[in-house]
Amino acid sequence: MIRYLHRQKQRLSYFLCNNEHWAIWITCLALLLRFVWFAYPSGDYTDFLHPWFEELKSAGGLAAIGKPIGDYMVSYIYILAALTHLPLPDIVSIKFLSCVGDILLAAYGMKIVYTATKDYLAAKTVYTTLLFLPTIWLSSGAWGQCDSLYTAALLACFYYMMQQHPTKAMLAYGIAFAFKLQAVFVAPVLLVLWMKKQIRFRHFFLIPVVYAAVILPAYLAGRSLVDLLLIYFCQTGTYTQLSLGAPNFYAWIPPMQETKGITVVGIVLALIIVLIFVVLLCVKKRPITPLVLIRIAFFYALLVPFLLPRMHERYFYPATVLAIICCFTFQSIKDQLLLCVCEISSFFVVCRFLFGWLWVNPAWFAPPLAVVLVFSWRSIWKSYRTTPIA
Repeated sequence: MIRYLHRQKQRLSYFLCNNEHWAIWITCLALLLRFVWFAYPSGDYTDFLHPWFEELKSAGGLAAIGKPIGDYMVSYIYILAALTHLPLPDIVSIKFLSCVGDILLAAYGMKIVYTATKDYLAAKTVYTTLLFLPTIWLSSGAWGQCDSLYTAALLACFYYMMQQHPTKAMLAYGIAFAFKLQAVFVAPVLLVLWMKKQIRFRHFFLIPVVYAAVILPAYLAGRSLVDLLLIYFCQTGTYTQLSLGAPNFYAWIPPMQETKGITVVGIVLALIIVLIFVVLLCVKKRPITPLVLIRIAFFYALLVPFLLPRMHERYFYPATVLAIICCFTFQSIKDQLLLCVCEISSFFVVCRFLFGWLWVNPAWFAPPLAVVLVFSWRSIWKSYRTTPIA
């Protein structure tokens, strides 16, 4: 198996090295793959996105942004409202938007890998891999979800931190947070960088500034300020199950009627564990290098949804993307295959939701992901100890 993968890697490397128009070919093929799935109506499209689109369209498109339509952040509602003015079926315009996010995501993944490794071939390969990763093209082409948009903004944040541009990095993080609450999964990375004095405290004020700028148009159009400020708070109370198809610890707990107490305890324990790892990273006087930064980002993107209750299967999307990016910072194919456990897990739980693969039990993948977490922390600590003291 390893020899077969090595041969395929060599063939891909030959194509990327000997074709100056590789990016155009790869992007076009990736879009074609997604177009094949554009007609597929996912459950989220049928139950949520399509009704929201129709409601916005009937209310005047952009003129309706002041109405409380949908439970997503208004940044995405603005885009839906703008798409209503295009002469395209809503399912096409919604999914094409997510495809644009895929391209941005892959582009920043390429930039990150090149910054961390200075290997242009590896950077090209990660661009290709991300565009053809099943979890990514299923999310955009079949599901129509916008996870690629906020994940692309998170990758932009990490890239600009590698380039030592904290202002751009925090603006990018603010954009990610203004799209999805799940951006908080990697917030501990910013805390570590602040404690390492690689981010100043004033940079954190950019996050609420971006949030305020995003909600301002809806407020001026007539939507309640309280409603706009509490969008994410209201989202957290929509579902009460301990696990909503997520391959984490709570997938092993049988369904219960009352889960509020367990949820509170789980959140507190998760916070304590996250802070323990933050302290461990900050006790040594070593800077966070680009290589260590991307590995820490992956670690927290996987750790937080693994520990938290009430997680959906797609909340592991950033972790899956970062796992693939991290693969290209390791030389050993065995290490790379271990990180690919994240993609395997995400693929099966996504297909369980999209295509009704009810024979797939998310709990199966919790132990392998726990192993990946241990491996990830070990690789971070090993790389961190070899970093010269600042």
